[in-house]
Amino acid sequence: MTASPRNQRRPGRAACLLRDEIQPLCFVRGLAILTFVLSGLLADGSQGQTTPRIDCLFPPGAQRGTETTIAVQSEFAPAACRLVFASPGLTSPDAEVTDRFLLRAAPDTSLGSHEIRLALPQGGSAPFPFLLGDLPEQIHDTESTEPLEVSLPVTINGRLAAERTLHHFHVRLTAGQQLVAAATTQAINSSVDPLLQLLDAQGVVAAEGFAHHTADALMVFRAPADGLYTIQLRDFQLAGGPQHVYRLTLTTGPWLDDAFPPGLPENSKARVTLHGWNLPGQGDGSSCEHEVATGPAGRLAVRLPGGANELSLVVGHDPETTEAEPNDTIEQAMPVAGPVTINGRFSQPGDLDLYQVMGVKGESLAFDVAAADLAFPTDAVLAILDPTGKVLREIDDTRTSRDPSYRYAPSSDGPLYVQLRERSDRGGEAYAYRLSITGGQPSLAATVDVSSFPVYAGETTNLPVKVEQIDKPTGAWEVTAIGLPPGVTVESQPTPAKPTDTVQLPLTVAPGVGSIAGLVQIVVRSTDREPPVSYTAQIRESAKATTSSPHLWLAVSPHIPFKLSVGSAILEAPQLAAFPFPVDVEREEGFDGQILLLPVEPDKRGTVVPLTGLAEAGSSTGHLPLIIQKEATEGTTQRCRVMGVVQVLDGAKKSVPVFHVASGNLSMGCAPGRLVMNAEPAIVAWQPGESRQITVQLMRRVAMDAIQIGLKTPESHPGLVCSQAEVAADQDQATLTLQYPAGASLPPRFDIVLQARSEREGLPIYAETTVRLETR
Repeated sequence: MTASPRNQRRPGRAACLLRDEIQPLCFVRGLAILTFVLSGLLADGSQGQTTPRIDCLFPPGAQRGTETTIAVQSEFAPAACRLVFASPGLTSPDAEVTDRFLLRAAPDTSLGSHEIRLALPQGGSAPFPFLLGDLPEQIHDTESTEPLEVSLPVTINGRLAAERTLHHFHVRLTAGQQLVAAATTQAINSSVDPLLQLLDAQGVVAAEGFAHHTADALMVFRAPADGLYTIQLRDFQLAGGPQHVYRLTLTTGPWLDDAFPPGLPENSKARVTLHGWNLPGQGDGSSCEHEVATGPAGRLAVRLPGGANELSLVVGHDPETTEAEPNDTIEQAMPVAGPVTINGRFSQPGDLDLYQVMGVKGESLAFDVAAADLAFPTDAVLAILDPTGKVLREIDDTRTSRDPSYRYAPSSDGPLYVQLRERSDRGGEAYAYRLSITGGQPSLAATVDVSSFPVYAGETTNLPVKVEQIDKPTGAWEVTAIGLPPGVTVESQPTPAKPTDTVQLPLTVAPGVGSIAGLVQIVVRSTDREPPVSYTAQIRESAKATTSSPHLWLAVSPHIPFKLSVGSAILEAPQLAAFPFPVDVEREEGFDGQILLLPVEPDKRGTVVPLTGLAEAGSSTGHLPLIIQKEATEGTTQRCRVMGVVQVLDGAKKSVPVFHVASGNLSMGCAPGRLVMNAEPAIVAWQPGESRQITVQLMRRVAMDAIQIGLKTPESHPGLVCSQAEVAADQDQATLTLQYPAGASLPPRFDIVLQARSEREGLPIYAETTVRLETR
C-alpha cells in the first residue's frame, strides 16, 4: 500500500535580493589556455563569444567530506581550464585532461547547491549547480536494464544515457518501514522529467511519484511486508542522452516537507513544527517539534539528525507574530502594528484572514506576501478594505512573482483592513504565507546582465549596473565593487536620480597587470550610516535569464587583435570529403600573425566532423575544413561555427592565448560525395578457417591521389583479418581478402565497414560501404 502524500505542491523557487554580509573572494592567477571553444557574450557584444559554457556535470553531486572525479561536458572546454567555486570548502587541483576534474569537498562544507565555473583569464562560464549531501553516494551510468541493489540510505547519481532507458534499483524493506524516494533534476540543470514507480515482488506497481516542492518527483511507500522491492526511474517522455542526469535519494530516515512558522525574527530562539515523513517523536512520524536559534537576518537551514534533506526558514529584521483565528471578518480582524511580519495559513478551504492596521494620511504602507516564493502551494490574493468592507484595491501576482505586493498611502487617518485569501479557495496546513507590513520603507535592488566581464591593463572599462529604487532611500548611497584583485580599482558612483536607471561603474586596471581573474561582488551601500546597509547585485547571464548569482567573474584580459566573420550563404559541400569553408579575418593594425582556426558547436546531429584550419600570417582569409558524414541526407543543411586562437602578450608581457568566435554559422548543403565505392559480394557466408575475397569498385567524380582501402575500424572486430589495398590514380578496382581464423570467435552475423581514403590538394576524401558476414 502507499502512503498518501500530505500535500502535493507545485515546485517554487525564491528569487529575491536580501540585505547581506559581503565575503571577500580569492583570485586565480595565470590561467593558461591552449584550445577551447566558448559561448558567452562580452558586454559590448562586438567581440563575439569569449567564455566557456558548462552543459552538464557528472556526477551532478557528491557527499561532503569526500573526493569525486567530475566529468564536465561543456561547449569546448579549454585544455587548461580550472574549476572555481564561490563556496569555501570546495577545491579542485589543476587537471591533466580537459574534461575531468578532481573535486574535494571538506567535511564542514555547507550542504545544498554550490556554484561551479570553468575559468579562463579572458572570462568564466556562467555558474552551474553542484549539490552536496550527507548520505553515502553511488554512481549509475549505464544503459543496462539489470537492477542495482542498494543499501539505505543512499543518493544515486544516474544518467539515462540513451532514449527509452529505464533504471531499476532493488531495496530491502521490513514490514512497516516507510521509504521516501526523491528524484532531483531541475536543481542540477538536467533535461530529465523524472517518473518514479515502485514495484512489489510480483511486479505490480505499488506506488508512484508525484510533483513536490522538495523534489522533482517524490514517492512515499510504507511496506506491508518484508521483501525486496524494485524502484524504477525513467524520463516521462522516454528521452535520454549525455545531459539526462539525475540524483535519486532513497531513505527510511527523516524527510522534511515544511515548517510552521515559516519564518522567525533575527537573533531569537523558538520552537517550530516540522512536517514530513519518518520524523522523530510520537505519532505517525508526520510532524515533530524542533528547537531553533536564529542569527542575523537571512536564511536558516534546518536539518534533523539522520535526515536526507533540509528546509530553509526566513529570518527577518522586523518583529514577528503568528496569525490568531478566528479572523475571517472585519469584526474579527487581528489588530497589528507595523513594522511586523505575520506567519499565517489558510487552515481550511475558503478561509479568509483579515488584519487591522492603523493608517496615517499620506504615510505609505507596504504590504508584501511571501508564499509561492517560499515553495508553498499558496496562491495568495491581497485586498485593502476600508472600515465598511469596501475593497479599495485587490492585488494578485506581481511582474516577477506569484505573490502579491502593494504600497498604499491612506487618504485619511484611521483603520485599514488587509484581507488575504487563497485564489482557488484551497486550504490546509501546507497553505502557509508570510505577510509583512512596514512603513513603506525605501528599498534597493541592483542587477548586472552579464556573468563574465573583461577589463584590460592600463585601461578603464565601464560595467553597466541597473539600479531600481522603491521610494528612493534617504541619505547617501553608492554603487561599488568589492573583492577586486590587486591592480584593479573602482570609482564608486552615486545611485541614480531616477527610480530605475543604469549606472556605468568604472573599473580601472593599472598598467603592467597580467592575466588575473576571479569572483567579485557589485553592491549598493549606504555611506552615511553606522553600521552601513548593503545590498548585493544579482548577476545574470543575460537580461532574460531566470537564475542569478551574487558573484561576477572579472577577468583582466589581453586585447584580441582580430575578428572573424563568415558569410550567410549556404555552400554546397560533398559527403565524406573535407570542404575548406572560407573564413574572413579583420586584423588590428600591427597584427599579422598566424591564426589557428578551430571548430565550435558542430551540428548536434553528429553529421559534421570538423578539422583544424589556418589563416596564414598577414592573410585576410582562412579556411576551416569540415567533413559531412555519410549519415547526412543529401539536400539537408549542416552547421558549425569557427573560433580563432593566437598568442599575444598580456599586461605583464607574458605570452597567453586569446580567441575570438565568429558570430553566425558555417552553413553547408549536403551534396553527393566525390568518391563512390561498392563491394561484391555484399553478403559473405563462411565458417571458421575459411577466407573470402571481396571485389571493390570505385568511381571518382574529381581527380584525386591514390586511394587506400581497408577496414574502417579494425579494432572493432578482434579476430577478423582483412587485407589492405592501394588503387592507383588510373585504376578503379581492388581485391581484399577476408580471413576467419580457425580459433577466432566472431558473432554469427555482423556488418563490417570498408573505407576508401584519398586526398585532393592536401584535404582528405573518403568513401564507405558495408559488407555483412554470416557464419554457416
